[in-house]
Amino acid sequence: MLKHKDQRVGVFVDVSNMYYSSRNLFGSRTNFGKVLEAAVADRKLIRAIAYVIKSETPEEAKFFEALDNQGFEVKTKDLQVFVGGAKKGDWDIGIAIDAISMASKIDVVVLVTGDGDFVPLIQYLQFLGQRVEVMAFSETASSKLVEAADDFFDLSSSRSQFLMALPASLRRQLAKKSG
Repeated sequence: MLKHKDQRVGVFVDVSNMYYSSRNLFGSRTNFGKVLEAAVADRKLIRAIAYVIKSETPEEAKFFEALDNQGFEVKTKDLQVFVGGAKKGDWDIGIAIDAISMASKIDVVVLVTGDGDFVPLIQYLQFLGQRVEVMAFSETASSKLVEAADDFFDLSSSRSQFLMALPASLRRQLAKKSG
């Protein structure tokens, strides 16, 4: 089944995965507004959710507000810091529960992530009769994820559309770390 204007679409964005992929691969930021536009592809957007981890950085509030202004419902979770200093923060279970919960109300699930942990979710949604599309940068996308999806959209194929320059403060931080 191809994309058609009557399809109801739900978009689920693993923001951390996309943020670090674009930063580490290209020294850039993901343009989430453009990603949403491509994900919907002139179909009926039912819901777009951006899943973020709060790390208490100064630019964070502006970033979350920008996501909201671009049409995303922003779901936040605090970064867990363990006694030994290890940090953890992911939304895999939350994304899976939301996608499954919404499956009866949409025709297409668009997962914006390269994380191979979502393969069982894709398989389950397909079992329910859902079309599942994945959008990610091919360089950091799990091959099993790409294989499982009904359609894979490589964000690297149009970098000028899906990437934005990093703010100067972040570029300086990255330069210090690599230098």
